[in-house]
This record gives sequence, C-alpha cells and structure tokens, in this order.
Amino acid sequence: MNWQTVFNPFSKLSEKQLFLFGLLFFSINSLVCFYTSTKMDSIFHFSPQNNLSLSSAFILVSVSHASAILFLFLLALLINKKTRFIDIINTVLLSQAPNFMVLLSIKYSGLETLANNINTTDGSPPSLDLNTIAIIPFVVGICLMLALIIYGFVLMYNGFKTATNLKKGYHIALFIISLFLFITFHQVYIQSLDL
Repeated sequence: MNWQTVFNPFSKLSEKQLFLFGLLFFSINSLVCFYTSTKMDSIFHFSPQNNLSLSSAFILVSVSHASAILFLFLLALLINKKTRFIDIINTVLLSQAPNFMVLLSIKYSGLETLANNINTTDGSPPSLDLNTIAIIPFVVGICLMLALIIYGFVLMYNGFKTATNLKKGYHIALFIISLFLFITFHQVYIQSLDL
C-alpha cells in the first residue's frame, strides 16, 4: 500500500470495494455516534445530544449522508454530465470514514470534559484547572482531530475530482464554496427535524 492508496483510494480500488468499505465506516460512525451521544448535523459536523437512541443515530447519519450524496451528485452533473451516481456515493461514504476516530478522540482526549467545564449557564466565568499532565492528551487529541478532519476533506476532494474529472480552477472553487455552504445549511436544516 502506498500513499496514493491512502489519500486517493478512488483511483486504486474498485467501486465495489469502495462501497463495501464505505458501508462499513457508515455503520461504525453510526455506532460511535450512539456510543458518544453525538448527533451528526451534517457531513464533517457533530453536536452533543443527550439520550440519543441507536435508531436516531442511524437516522441522523443516514439523512446527512443522503443529503450530501444528492447535493454532490447534482453539483457533479453541472460539472460533468457523465458523472456516475455510485462514484458520488463512494466519495461521501469514504470521506466520512475518519469521523469515528474524531468522535472517540474528543471523548478520550479530555476535550469533552474541558468543553463541559467551559460551558456555564449561570453567567459566571469558567474555572479551568489545567495542569501539564492534563494538557498533553488534550493537545495530542486536538492534533489528531485536525489531521483526521483534513484527511476527510482530502478524501472528499479526491473522490469528487475522480468522479467528475475535475480540472478547471473555477470548478474547484465552486466545489469548495458549495461544500461549505451545504455543510452550514444542513446543520440548520437538520435541527428542524425532530429526531
């Protein structure tokens, strides 16, 4: 296995292999969302959700993935009419693969505890008890999360580029701007669903 396979598996693996890996990570992400009580608001975005049921976790992950697949397929058709639907499905499924590691690193790096300590409802300033030993796993967790999030975006870009034969600069800019607008819109939209 070389770096090409790691950062652009879309050009090395068959569509069936990509789909099976994608379904595996879809299931893992749904289970980890349930385990960490975190709902998927959009691709690459999560929020804490108390009392999240397993079925709700699967539904939220499914809605986020399906919306992203539909949006990216319509965008892909604007760029290249010959884009195949399965290529966009595989792009979305695989780009979300690192998310379960992000969620677990939030839970076990101390970031979740720090966020809970900072959130105060009584208006008083938060009191932070940070010592050197407590901050090491926090910093490692933050670095790991950033690397995984960037890796997810790299997978999304490479998959979309492979699916659409993306080459022109304005198409790349359109993809990046549209993706961030979609992520923002979907976070607001999914809040209106009572799941």
